[in-house]
Amino acid sequence: MSRWLQILSWLAGLVGFGLLVAGVAQLNVPAAFIVAGLGLLAWSLLADRAAAAIKTQGG
Repeated sequence: MSRWLQILSWLAGLVGFGLLVAGVAQLNVPAAFIVAGLGLLAWSLLADRAAAAIKTQGG
């Protein structure tokens, strides 16, 4: 996978997450904090699994 494609994919995910939280904040600010917290928990789980996969491959 191209390095630029990885960067653009990461930025698109970040912008999408920010827009999701901003949209929820338009409806209810506490709900936006809940959505942001759940999103960050999911992101940390994915990052942890990716790091574990890299470590088991010997990288």
